[in-house]
Amino acid sequence: MKKINLLYAAALVATITTIGCKKEPDAEPTQPATTTSDLNADVLSAFTVNVTQATYNDLSTKALNLSTSVQTFNSATTDDNLTQCKQLWRDCRYSWEQSEGFLFGPAATQSIDPRIDTWPVDYVALDSILSSSATFSESYVNGLDDALRGFHPIEYLLFGTNGNKTASQFTTREKDFLIALTTNLSNLTSQLSQSWNPSVSGNYSVQVSTAGSSGSVYATKRAAFEEMVNAMADICNEVANEKIETPFVAQDPNLEESPFSFNSIADFTNNIRSVQNVYLGKYATDGKGLEDLVRANNLSLDGTIKSKINSAIASLNAITVPFGQAIISQQVQVANAQTAINNLKSVIENDLMTYVQTYTH
Repeated sequence: MKKINLLYAAALVATITTIGCKKEPDAEPTQPATTTSDLNADVLSAFTVNVTQATYNDLSTKALNLSTSVQTFNSATTDDNLTQCKQLWRDCRYSWEQSEGFLFGPAATQSIDPRIDTWPVDYVALDSILSSSATFSESYVNGLDDALRGFHPIEYLLFGTNGNKTASQFTTREKDFLIALTTNLSNLTSQLSQSWNPSVSGNYSVQVSTAGSSGSVYATKRAAFEEMVNAMADICNEVANEKIETPFVAQDPNLEESPFSFNSIADFTNNIRSVQNVYLGKYATDGKGLEDLVRANNLSLDGTIKSKINSAIASLNAITVPFGQAIISQQVQVANAQTAINNLKSVIENDLMTYVQTYTH
């Protein structure tokens, strides 16, 4: 999710902008909590199992599938195998973008987010690497700048600048670099999955599920809930006011997040679904979630949050052309999506935050 604006041969400015800054928890309210401690604990525990672990395990599996498919493509460079690689890249994006509603813990502290999702691609530097004599390996990839590894350099190589690259257009160097890049992506997503695995020593699931105990980084359960709500609001802000806003205001498709695959609208939509997943306590399997806390005391707020989520998703679905075209030809729809997502952000960072500060402890 880390975004940088790099100097492109065409026109990009050579500055780096890192996305997202987690807000500090607000002061604790004076109103006494009424939600039971058992429900608080159940929701936190279910979040680690049904949302974080489920999402990251799925992401890790898909990244491994992508890496394996790229190796197959290297051995048999056919359009059918390339099509498979492109689809598996999209599958990985589906899971990764649905993790961005909870970008705290190891994704941040181990710098996994910027190492796999910095954008836009510095494709001038990338082309320079491809024309060099460097030996491509995962260790080589680990030494590169963030803008030269992860999802988007892989996207650039697989899809090409116009999204229609064919198997016959690949060079040996490109295929070698793809193998190194996808191996690195697979290893990092596996690391992320393991970092939340309850059977692994020092895993972050324990930190969340035992919030309020002496062994957790969260002094109270309320602090863990504040982390969750802040992360939900942060990704709404990210989508509306950076991922959409930056290319929209500049009227520059080169600044969008996934331009080569035309996947940006899907990225944005899955970001909002990640907010929905955290709220419902569900990725593939349903469990207790923030909705259960809210419904215990405020059915109206629960309805409002769900309505705002649905409106945000619907507004993105109303954009019917690739985002790089929509910022020019469907400006009303793009502006409506920004508004809907900002409305969701407002409810989360104000009403939902006030609620969890009132009814958790």
